[in-house]
Amino acid sequence: MKLVPTDPPGRSSRKAKRFAQDMRELRALGYTFEAIRMALAAVGVHVSNATVQREVARATKAASSAQGAGSGVRPDELPPVLTESQVYASPPSTTAPQSSQVVSVQTDMRSGKEIAAAFASSRITNPLALARLNAKDPS
Repeated sequence: MKLVPTDPPGRSSRKAKRFAQDMRELRALGYTFEAIRMALAAVGVHVSNATVQREVARATKAASSAQGAGSGVRPDELPPVLTESQVYASPPSTTAPQSSQVVSVQTDMRSGKEIAAAFASSRITNPLALARLNAKDPS
C-alpha cells in the first residue's frame, strides 16, 4: 500500500498554499500582491497581503532550491566564452569630451560621536528652558 496525500506538503491550515505556484507566476509577470490577493478572493480564498507575500516567497524559495539542486544550466543558456584578447582589451572610449574641472570634497574628520555631541550642544531640547529663553526675548 502506498500513501498518496491529496494536499501539498506543509500545514493544512494554509489557505493559499495550493495556489502558491500560480501566485509566483503572476508575481513574475509583474502583478502586485494586492492584485494577486484580489484574484484569490475571486476564487473564494480570502487572505491578507502578508499571506500572499509569504506564499510567493515560499514558492520562489522552493523553486530556486529545486532548480539549483535538481537541474543544471542548459548549454544554450550559458554565457559566451570570452577569449584572452577580449578580456584584456581596453574599454571603449567615450565620445564625450573630458572636462578638466576638479571637484573638491571636504570631509569632516571628526568621529560620529563628536559630530552628534556638537549638534546636541547647539540645541535646546528642554521645553522649560526654551520657554524661559523665549520669555526673555524682547522681540
